[in-house]
Amino acid sequence: MGVYDRNVGRGAVGPPSRYSRRVVANVDRLRRAKGLTVGELLSRAGMTKSYYQSRAGFSLPYNTNDIEALAAALGVAPEEVANPDSAPRVEMRVPAAPLAARVRRLVHSQGATENDLVDHLDEIDPAAAESARALLAAATNTVVLDEEVLRLITHWADVPTEYLTDYTDDAVTDRTDAELELRDAMREAGASAIQFRALGEMSPDALRAIAHSLRSRPPAT
Repeated sequence: MGVYDRNVGRGAVGPPSRYSRRVVANVDRLRRAKGLTVGELLSRAGMTKSYYQSRAGFSLPYNTNDIEALAAALGVAPEEVANPDSAPRVEMRVPAAPLAARVRRLVHSQGATENDLVDHLDEIDPAAAESARALLAAATNTVVLDEEVLRLITHWADVPTEYLTDYTDDAVTDRTDAELELRDAMREAGASAIQFRALGEMSPDALRAIAHSLRSRPPAT
């Protein structure tokens, strides 16, 4: 099989979808299960390092030819590569810095510390706590996380799971950021906490307007 690099002529495709990130993590999982190094995988699949890194680093997604080449290199069916839901655990490769920033935003919205979050996770699942620590301390561009860790964090922070698992969803991001802004304003005003899902269909603009109103009130005397 010849070595190929098909980046030429490929335009920007936008941020990676949740599915794309999970496929990348699934390739990593299968490679480790087969005892292959990245170099061995690339040699078998006929891929250049730059071509592989652009996919693993989320610049471009894998295409169907890539899936077939990787499956042949791994000795599995293409469907096993392309279907991360078949994995024993649902793992995702995600950009470390943006995701860690969102987790810290959630910690701040709770008036808590990173240690508070990690301690909470440790009571539920020590492995989840260790994954959260690794994310918050990550020095690499990307990390592989069990999706359950992200679900536990969002449940603790009372926000939609998609805020961490599908951060390319602009609508979820906009509404959640507006809810967090309102939560900050309520805490600053000394208001009691509420369940944000009880806010129903209020628009992000309406939530921000309430937050602005709270912050504009004169301090209590």
